[in-house]
Amino acid sequence: MPSSPPSPGDPAFPESGAGLEVREREVRHPTIQVLPSGRVRVTVPPGTPVHSLIERNSAWIERKKGELEEISRSITGQEGRILLDGKFFRLETGPSCGIREGEGVVSYTTPRDFKLFLKERLRDDLLPRLEAQAVRMRVRVAGITVREQRSRWASCSPGGRISVNLRVLALPEDIRDYLVVHELSHLLEPNHSRKYWKRVGEFFPDYRYAEEELRRYWILLERDSIWEVLKRV
Repeated sequence: MPSSPPSPGDPAFPESGAGLEVREREVRHPTIQVLPSGRVRVTVPPGTPVHSLIERNSAWIERKKGELEEISRSITGQEGRILLDGKFFRLETGPSCGIREGEGVVSYTTPRDFKLFLKERLRDDLLPRLEAQAVRMRVRVAGITVREQRSRWASCSPGGRISVNLRVLALPEDIRDYLVVHELSHLLEPNHSRKYWKRVGEFFPDYRYAEEELRRYWILLERDSIWEVLKRV
């Protein structure tokens, strides 16, 4: 991290770029994904003419990119700030790591110490939520681990150990509560069957809204230069 609040053009905080990623795999059918970063990922059997595949699906690709851009426009003007608790905070260096909620400021010493501070903060925040929901849902939690998962918010082992992505700290409190319910529900139903979602709905009736928010925040974080730097520390 820079020694002063980063600006949009600061090379230490690069913008996420759009592009094309082609992966040849032993698959039966090609697939196209528009990733939260805006990058297009194509997975094809070896020898597939990729450019013609892209051309045939160009309208769908552009529509998906437009949806991503619409979400990204909601944070215009927040460049160089970090998303925490569903809000944006200005970064500044200081003698210690801390969050001054009233001022909208986050201070840090070094990137590594700041990351450790965020991990402890997330663990302290989630433990009481997990314990309260576990009692309510009548399940047992074995513990919590904060990790940097590349493609998911969290996971739950059959033994009740919860692994959470450090990025969960960016979510508002109500969406964190939903994430806890989502993971603990796997101790009642192991898959994402209809029965599983019924269980989730019993404990968090507005789960469809929460799922949309999780998708929206993932896109925002994939395009957040500060969180990108933290991922590399």
